[in-house]
Amino acid sequence: VQAIEAAESIEGLAGVVRELVDESRAVQDLVGQAQQRMASDHARARALEDQVRALEDELRKLSDEVGTDALTQVANRRGLMQAFAAEAARREREGADAPLAVGLIDIDNFKKLNDTLGHAAGDKALVALAAAVRQRLRPVDHLARFGGEEFVVLLPGTALPEAQQALTRLQRALSAALFMHEQAEVFVTFSAGVTEWRPGETLESALERADEALYEAKRTGKNRTCTA
Repeated sequence: VQAIEAAESIEGLAGVVRELVDESRAVQDLVGQAQQRMASDHARARALEDQVRALEDELRKLSDEVGTDALTQVANRRGLMQAFAAEAARREREGADAPLAVGLIDIDNFKKLNDTLGHAAGDKALVALAAAVRQRLRPVDHLARFGGEEFVVLLPGTALPEAQQALTRLQRALSAALFMHEQAEVFVTFSAGVTEWRPGETLESALERADEALYEAKRTGKNRTCTA
């Protein structure tokens, strides 16, 4: 504006206007270049996101094929069904002398943990729980991640009272353990419901009873095991 006011002739004013136009075009060119770089960066970011999603899908597919949960490295649902089929067949061969207990484990206050510390802490809690439980189970027992924060345990040759005692011992052991997240100590507990599989029934039917017992454990104070 000052340059325009200072112009002493039409020619001078025209020169000022040309300079302004040139500057404006230069600015537009810079803006256009910046927009192109941003578009290119966004495109690369989208491509990387697509690659990550594809790799995650492939990992889930591979995990399903091998029957192992990718996060916790225990069995997934596929692995659980394979283990159950083998144990049910053995139970039917050997009769009442080979009971099979089915337990359902659920981390206490998992949503609060995720909301407070973030999903990374939630993942660490799942890994820590799986490792602690697996470490304390017998070699013949089976542990599987059933979904979310739920796990299933199969305890071959274990009657219902002994299965309840075994899960209660696990709870006490876990109450004395912790994991570190961002230099903070985090304690994890779980509630459990356990039942005895009845010959001829599906695993889903047994898990429905275990889920009822799990609900009772949650309702009556958490960090305990109830039976059904």
